[in-house]
Amino acid sequence: MTKFDTRVEELIAKHPHLTKDEAIKIITEKNERKKQKRNARTNKVKG
Repeated sequence: MTKFDTRVEELIAKHPHLTKDEAIKIITEKNERKKQKRNARTNKVKG
Protein backbone atom coordinates (compact mmCIF):
# COMPACT_ATOMS: atom_id res chain seq x y z
CA MET A 1 0.00 0.00 0.00
CA THR A 2 1.10 3.53 -0.69
CA LYS A 3 1.36 6.18 1.99
CA PHE A 4 -1.81 7.77 0.60
CA ASP A 5 -3.75 4.49 0.88
CA THR A 6 -2.47 4.04 4.41
CA ARG A 7 -3.68 7.50 5.41
CA VAL A 8 -7.10 6.83 3.88
CA GLU A 9 -7.39 3.54 5.79
CA GLU A 10 -6.30 5.22 9.06
CA LEU A 11 -8.88 7.97 8.60
CA ILE A 12 -11.64 5.43 7.93
CA ALA A 13 -10.57 3.42 10.99
CA LYS A 14 -10.70 6.54 13.15
CA HIS A 15 -14.02 7.73 11.68
CA PRO A 16 -15.99 4.66 10.54
CA HIS A 17 -18.95 6.76 9.35
CA LEU A 18 -16.85 8.10 6.44
CA THR A 19 -16.99 6.43 3.06
CA LYS A 20 -13.77 5.72 1.21
CA ASP A 21 -14.56 8.48 -1.32
CA GLU A 22 -15.11 11.02 1.45
CA ALA A 23 -11.83 10.03 3.12
CA ILE A 24 -9.96 10.36 -0.19
CA LYS A 25 -11.46 13.82 -0.71
CA ILE A 26 -10.41 14.92 2.80
CA ILE A 27 -6.84 13.65 2.36
CA THR A 28 -6.55 15.24 -1.09
CA GLU A 29 -7.77 18.61 0.20
CA LYS A 30 -5.37 18.43 3.13
CA ASN A 31 -2.48 17.67 0.78
CA GLU A 32 -3.41 20.69 -1.36
CA ARG A 33 -3.42 22.96 1.70
CA LYS A 34 -0.03 21.60 2.74
CA LYS A 35 1.36 22.25 -0.76
CA GLN A 36 0.08 25.84 -0.68
CA LYS A 37 1.66 26.46 2.73
CA ARG A 38 4.93 24.93 1.59
CA ASN A 39 4.97 27.07 -1.57
CA ALA A 40 4.14 30.20 0.41
CA ARG A 41 7.05 29.53 2.76
CA THR A 42 9.43 28.87 -0.12
CA ASN A 43 8.38 32.05 -1.91
CA LYS A 44 8.76 34.03 1.32
CA VAL A 45 12.35 32.82 1.70
CA LYS A 46 13.18 33.54 -1.95
CA GLY A 47 11.49 36.95 -2.05
